Amino acid sequence: MIKSPSNWLLYCLSIINYEKNFLVLDLACGRGRHSVFLSNLGFYVVSVDISKIYLDSFNGSNIEKICRDVENIKNWPLYNKLFDIVLVTNFLNREIFPFIINSLCLGGYFIYETFSQGNQKFGKPKNKDFILRTGELLDITENLSLICYERLKVESYYSGSVKQRILAKNV
Repeated sequence: MIKSPSNWLLYCLSIINYEKNFLVLDLACGRGRHSVFLSNLGFYVVSVDISKIYLDSFNGSNIEKICRDVENIKNWPLYNKLFDIVLVTNFLNREIFPFIINSLCLGGYFIYETFSQGNQKFGKPKNKDFILRTGELLDITENLSLICYERLKVESYYSGSVKQRILAKNV
């Protein structure tokens, strides 16, 4: 069973102007919860993940799947391809941020959410290589137009985390 889309994605979609035929990059898509959701809304989705098992676990009529280790920049699968929305959740590799940002078309939206400093006390990830420093996401996206940003502690019945979230536009 595919999990529900993140509240952050739902919020971002509620405030941006989008067309149903937008081309979306779902980077490090995992088991495809966002890819399937967006495909069902009429988006064309390019789903990229390192795990063929994860990619094989979901389907959608408007989904192109690419199995690739994007942590190795030489493997970047999307040179010269531009997207209306680039979506990344719970994934961080600082080396590929320039490629991610350059994958946005003019007027394209960057939707990003991952773990932030302070998450270590809640659980994984604990490795600083996989945790954003405070304000780091704002620095990385300084050449985009900021729509909204949050750094927050997310608590649920069974767990918690500290995250940074951003919605920005390439203008």
